[in-house]
Amino acid sequence: MRKISAHFYLRPDGTFGKRPILHLDDTGRIEMVRELGDAFQEEPGLEYFPGILVPGFVASCAHKEPSDRMKRLARINGVLRFQCGDDRLADLNYWEAWKNIKDLDQEQVSIRTLAHYLLTHTKKAAQLLGIAEWGALEKGAQPGVLVLQNIDLRDFCITAHSSFKIIQK
Repeated sequence: MRKISAHFYLRPDGTFGKRPILHLDDTGRIEMVRELGDAFQEEPGLEYFPGILVPGFVASCAHKEPSDRMKRLARINGVLRFQCGDDRLADLNYWEAWKNIKDLDQEQVSIRTLAHYLLTHTKKAAQLLGIAEWGALEKGAQPGVLVLQNIDLRDFCITAHSSFKIIQK
């Protein structure tokens, strides 16, 4: 079993929880999520990543035959992807999700939050594809885990130096 933690994590309801510990089995399925908040203490075997833990981004393309879609799901470089027809989603699509989040978050005219943009590219995208085990950091899910780094943790916004790292593919 693997245990990972960070300053914050994206809850399935779109809010940020403080000092989580995610317990992952050998396949990357989440066995437990504990939110410790200010009572956080280090423990044996815990991997700590500064930043915000989020589920892997979900990239997809339009599909015409829902019955075929389960045959074309794949994890590539930590992102959960859906392939339709003979078209394969390029690695670029993974980075485009992050670029879109950065661009939208930095628009001053927007009243939407970072959590909203993250949910759009994770949980909401997984729901549109009908894949319950993707898109959320919750018990029973197998979403892949990313950590957003160099985020302004006071205002929960992206900075010019923000990036992400794949923790669990």
